[in-house]
Amino acid sequence: MSTLLQDLRYGLRMLARNPGFTAVAVLTLALGIGVNTTLFTAFDAVALKPLPVREPNSVVRFVRTLASGSAGDVQYAFSYPEYVHYRDHNHVFSGLIAASWPVKVFAMLPGEARAGSRALGEPEGIQGQLVSANYFAVLGISAVTGRTFLPEESEAPGAHPVIVLSYSFWQRRFNSDPQVLGKVVKVNDTAFTVIGVAPLEFIGTANPPRVPDFWVPLAMQSQLLPGEDWLNRPSGYRIQLLGRLSPGTAFSRAQAEVTVLALQFQAAQAGPGLDKTVAITLQHATYFGDTDDIRFRAFIALLMALVGMVLLVACANLANMLLARSVGRQREIAVRLAMGAGRTRLVQQWLTESILLALFGGAAGLLVSLWGSALLKLAIGPVVQRLLDIDPSAIQMSPDFRVFGYTLLLSIASGVAFGLSPALQFSKPDLATALKDEGTALSQRVNRSRLRGFLIGGQVAVATLLLISAGLLVRGLLRSLAVDPGFETRRVFSLGLSTFGFRNGPPFSNDAAKANALARRAIERLTDLPAVQSLGLAYRPPWSGTWTPPVRVEEAEAPPGSLPWQVLANYVSSGYFPTLGIPILRGRNFSRYEGDAGAPVAIVSESAARQFWPGEGPVGKKIKLDLNFRGKWAEFEVIGVAKDARTANLSRVDPGYIYLATDATKLYEYALLFRTQGDTRSALASVRTALEDLDKTQFPPGMPLSSLEEGPMRLQKIIPRAFAYFAISLGVLTLLLALVGVYGVMGYAISQRTREIGVRMALVATAPDILQWVAGQGMRPVLIGGIAGLACAIGVSSVLRAILVFPGSPDLLFGVSSFDPVVFVGSCCFLASAALVACYIPARRATKVDPMVALHYE
Repeated sequence: MSTLLQDLRYGLRMLARNPGFTAVAVLTLALGIGVNTTLFTAFDAVALKPLPVREPNSVVRFVRTLASGSAGDVQYAFSYPEYVHYRDHNHVFSGLIAASWPVKVFAMLPGEARAGSRALGEPEGIQGQLVSANYFAVLGISAVTGRTFLPEESEAPGAHPVIVLSYSFWQRRFNSDPQVLGKVVKVNDTAFTVIGVAPLEFIGTANPPRVPDFWVPLAMQSQLLPGEDWLNRPSGYRIQLLGRLSPGTAFSRAQAEVTVLALQFQAAQAGPGLDKTVAITLQHATYFGDTDDIRFRAFIALLMALVGMVLLVACANLANMLLARSVGRQREIAVRLAMGAGRTRLVQQWLTESILLALFGGAAGLLVSLWGSALLKLAIGPVVQRLLDIDPSAIQMSPDFRVFGYTLLLSIASGVAFGLSPALQFSKPDLATALKDEGTALSQRVNRSRLRGFLIGGQVAVATLLLISAGLLVRGLLRSLAVDPGFETRRVFSLGLSTFGFRNGPPFSNDAAKANALARRAIERLTDLPAVQSLGLAYRPPWSGTWTPPVRVEEAEAPPGSLPWQVLANYVSSGYFPTLGIPILRGRNFSRYEGDAGAPVAIVSESAARQFWPGEGPVGKKIKLDLNFRGKWAEFEVIGVAKDARTANLSRVDPGYIYLATDATKLYEYALLFRTQGDTRSALASVRTALEDLDKTQFPPGMPLSSLEEGPMRLQKIIPRAFAYFAISLGVLTLLLALVGVYGVMGYAISQRTREIGVRMALVATAPDILQWVAGQGMRPVLIGGIAGLACAIGVSSVLRAILVFPGSPDLLFGVSSFDPVVFVGSCCFLASAALVACYIPARRATKVDPMVALHYE
C-alpha cells in the first residue's frame, strides 16, 4: 500500500510538472472516452435501466413463448382472465399488475385545456392506458396532486369513470393547474373525472415505453372503448403483466411457480382462438423488454466497435506522446536501475502514471458524455418518436452507477493500453549509454521509430475506413433528397382498417364477418365520395414491411445456390395501381371478380419479369409460391407486368415484386389507400365525416390521416440521415485525432534530431532537401496506414453489397456504388493532403534550424 501511495504521489508530481502534456493528453482521452460513454449511456437507457419505481430490481415482466413462433408485442400480450388466474393463485408475488399498451382515443378537454390548440367542440387524439386496481400501489407510485385509484373504483365494472393524468400531459395541456382535480375529460363520449396527477419521473410500464396521457382502471374498459370486452375473453391478448417478488423470494422459485400456473391455465382454457403457449418466462423489467434479440445485440456491438475505434486512435496518440516523453526520462530510469530498482517496479510506476492520466481523462470524458448524451437525445428524439411512436421523454439518458462503472473500467483499460508499451520499451535501456546521453542509442531509436510508425499507421487506417464509410453514406444521403419512389405520394393517404376501425381484429375480434362487412361498407362509402379520385387496398402498404415468400418458376433456371427464389410479394386490389399511379406495361390489371374471389392470378414487376423470363413475354406464364413457408406451393398465372417502383424501401428499386389478388374475405386486415382531388383539407374532412357517419365507435371523430409523403416516406429518409450524421461525426473526430498524432510525432522527431539536421545542412543538404527528407519520413507510415484502411473499406463495402441479395434489405447508399470511385479517391486524397500538411508544418520548421546552433544542441 505504501508503494502504491508513493507511486501515486510521484505520478501526480510528474503530471503537474508537465501541464501542457497533461492538458493535451486529458483532452485527447476526454474525446475518445466521452464518445464511448455517450453510446453506452444510450445502451444503458434502452437495455439496462430499470423502471423508475420503488425497488425496481424486484419487479419482473411476464413473457410468453408461442408454439407458432410469433414474436414482437405478442410475447408480452396476455388476457385479463390470465391476469386474474396468476393474481389469485400465486404465492411468490407481493403484487401482480396488468397494464394495456397505450390506446388511441379521442377526447374533449376542458375549455382552458383546449385554448390555443383546438376549436371548441373539436375532439383530439390522445393516448390512454388501462391498468389494474393495484397498479400504482404495487409500483410504489404516489400522485403529486390528488390520489390514484381505489380498489372499489378499479374492480367494480360500471363504477363512476375516473382518470389519472400523466405529469407531462397535465403540464402541457393544463398548464400545471393545481385546480385540475374534479374536472371532466370526455373520452369517446364518456365523461371521466380527474382524480390525480402522476409524478414527473413515472413514464408507465408499457414495453416499449410509450408515456400515456392518462391512466384509467381496467374495469372501465367498456366505457373507454365501447363495443369491446376485454374482461371476459381468454383470447383477448390486450394487456401486459408485471409482478413484484415477495421479500426473500428467489427468482428461480417464482419462475417455477409461474410455469405451473401457465400449464394449469392452458389446460383449463384450451380451445379455438388460443395459440398454444410453450412457456411463460420472467425477465427483470427494464424500459425496453426485448433487448436480448440477437439483431439488437449485433447492432449495438457494431456501434460500440465503431466508437471504440475512436478510442483506439486516442490511445495510439497517447502511446506516441508517452514514447516521445520517455526519451527525456531515460537518464532518470537508468539511475533508478543502477541503484537497484527492478524492472517490475519501474513498469508499475509507469503504469500508475498512465492510469492516473487515464482517470483524469475519464473524468473529463464523463463531462463530455453528459453534454453528448443531451445532444444525442435531442437529435434522436424525433427519429424515435416517428419510427417507434415512443415519447422521447421515456428515454432516460442520465448516467447511473453502470455508466460510472463503465467509464472507470474504460479509463483503466485505456491507461494500460497506452502505457504498457512505453513502460516495457524504456524499462530496459543500455545503462552506460543512457547515463552518458539521454537516449541516442541507435537500436532504441530504430525500435521507437517502428513502434511510432505502427501507431501512426493504425490511426490513419482507422481514419481512412471511417472517412470512406462516411463519404459513402453522405453520397447516399444526397441521393435520397431527390429520389423518386416511382409512384404518387403527396395526395395519397392511408387508413389501416385493422389499426383504426378494428383494433381487436383476429385473433382478438369477436366477429370477423361483422368486421369484414364494416370494412366493405367503408370502402363503398369512400368510393362514392367526389373528393376521392381513386381507392385501392394493400395488405402491406408502401414502406410498411416486406413479405418474401419462396418462388418457383418451372421454365426458368434459378441462380446457383438460391433455389428457390425469394422475391417481394403483396396482396393488392385492382385499384392499387391507379391510386399510386403505377402503370401496367403489359397484360392487364386484376378484375373485380378476381379480387373478390382471390383468384390464382398475379402481376409481376419489370424486374421480376427480367429475372424469371429474360427475353420472353411473361404474360400467361406460371409461377408457384410457398405462401406460408411450409412447403405447400400454390400456382398462379401471370396476367400483367407493372412498372418497377420503390415500395419496399425508398432506398432501392424493388428487386422483384409479385402482386396477388386481394382476399375479399379478410378486408379488415388490409390498408386502404386513397387519392384525393381538389382541396386536400376539404377532401380529408369529407372522408372523416363519411366514416364517422358509418360507425362513430370504430371510426371516431378526428382520426389522423397522413399522406404517404408526410408519413412513411419521411421515415424512410430519416434512417440514412441518422447513419450519415453518425458516420460523419466519427470520421471527422477520428481524422482530427490522427492528424494531431501525425503532427505531434513529427514535431517531436524533429526536435530529437536537431543535431542530425544541423550536420546535414552544414555539409551538403539544402532547405528543400531537408523538407523532402523529413516530410517523406513522416508520410511513409501515413501511406502504409492509408493502404490498410483502404483495404478495410473495400471489405466493408463488399459486405454492404452482399446484404442487397436479400430482396427486402434497404440500401443505405440509395443506389450509390459501394465502390464509388469519387468517394474512395476523394477520401484518400483529402486524408493524404491533410496528413501532408501535418507533416509539412514541422518539416518547414526544421529547415529554419541554424547549423551552428544545431551542432551545439544537446
